[in-house]
Amino acid sequence: MQHRSSVVLIVAALAALASTGCSKSHSGSSNGAVKPLLAGFNAAPDMPDVTFLREEEVWSSIGYGVGTTFRSVDQDQYNIHFDSLLPGDQTTSCAGDVNKNGVKDTDECTRVATQNINVIDGHEYLVALLGHYGSLTVHVYDDTAHVFDNSTTDGNGVDTNLEVQIFNWSNTLGSVDVYIEPPGTNLSVTQSKATLAPGEEFNGLVDSGTYVLTLTPVGNPAAPIYNSQTFALTQQTRVGFALLDGTNDFTSNVRVTRFRDQGGDLLDRRAQTLMRAAHVAPNAANVDIFAQEDYSAPLYANVALNQQTPYMVIDPTWLSALELDVTPAGNPGVLLSRDTLILAQGERATFFLVQTPTGLVNGINGADSARRQAPYAQLRGVNSFGSSLDLYVIPHGNNVFTSTPNETLSTGSIGAFATFAPGSYDIIVAKAGTDTFVYGPKQVDLAGNGIYTVVAVPTSQITSANLLLLDDFTP
Repeated sequence: MQHRSSVVLIVAALAALASTGCSKSHSGSSNGAVKPLLAGFNAAPDMPDVTFLREEEVWSSIGYGVGTTFRSVDQDQYNIHFDSLLPGDQTTSCAGDVNKNGVKDTDECTRVATQNINVIDGHEYLVALLGHYGSLTVHVYDDTAHVFDNSTTDGNGVDTNLEVQIFNWSNTLGSVDVYIEPPGTNLSVTQSKATLAPGEEFNGLVDSGTYVLTLTPVGNPAAPIYNSQTFALTQQTRVGFALLDGTNDFTSNVRVTRFRDQGGDLLDRRAQTLMRAAHVAPNAANVDIFAQEDYSAPLYANVALNQQTPYMVIDPTWLSALELDVTPAGNPGVLLSRDTLILAQGERATFFLVQTPTGLVNGINGADSARRQAPYAQLRGVNSFGSSLDLYVIPHGNNVFTSTPNETLSTGSIGAFATFAPGSYDIIVAKAGTDTFVYGPKQVDLAGNGIYTVVAVPTSQITSANLLLLDDFTP
């Protein structure tokens, strides 16, 4: 068992990084040794996607908590680049220094970090982008490559264990004790795999089996910070665990992502599911919203038009079939709407009460899945108008007649979050596929790191709409 801190620590003014995915077998070099493996990981919670390049060779674009695959490379010295599509870049994807002139051109992404790395045979290298936008660090981890024994004639038998790597890449956890034990184990400090300070790595061998990953304060296994769901580890595989900061699209303060021979988030089994309500149906007065036909007390009480309620914790037994009944406030004998939702553990969601084309009210559920990104604002539209609409979000003063709608929303629908460079914009709404404008222009300022929702609602005049501004628009 080994416990390593990073071998190289580079501080970059801006940065971005790469990698991890399925482990690949090592190819042999000319001297018979296994060739180096190289990968990286994007662990910066407020960065947009970043692109990893070896020299000017694009490997892949990776989001937060995602990496490239490990690849065999020749023993050599390389410049590793990290590019990101930032406001002002006039391109749609990162392709490196396209004309190889060493100068950032407008049609190229921003090069946010460059690191020189020397790789040697028999080693594997993982490069991780840590920190926050504008204050990023690049760590390079150098491990001796482990080779599993598959011989049946050497007297030792075939290896039935596997390699586990755990990286503390959280900006907020501080030092933690890490445990990987079978479900139901009463933890003691002697079972800790490692105490990991920020930036440190555990690399060791674990027997195959079924496990739970637990993080606790140092020396205090009775007060877990994080308890994972049960997962399986298979012999002769390599599994990495990234300990990351939770972001606003999840409810947990800790996010654990697997990589190499496994993938995906490993949820905290205690993660709560949160939901709020937003009343955006103009033909309905104040409403009460009841859950699971329990009329003893509303889940959300006396919700007024254009009001967003605080998030409420949803009973975990309700997630697969949550029935919500909407009634006039104080009058549970009149049913305005009944909707059944399916929620995911650990998510944030908004239950929008919208108006239908026939003037009734209907509930729709929207996942609040946007992760805040420091360089960008994010905005989504909701259509409670009663007919399909085109939504324009254009730089202030631009000509709408020469602009393209950002999104077409069918009635009673929720759009996806779209990213915008910080700045001043005009919001304009038209009937879908026409130049019949029903709202705007409304000038708004969108800020980096912001999350915004706009809801189109009807007015007393059928030819015009109103716009409700929610989330970070709300004072």
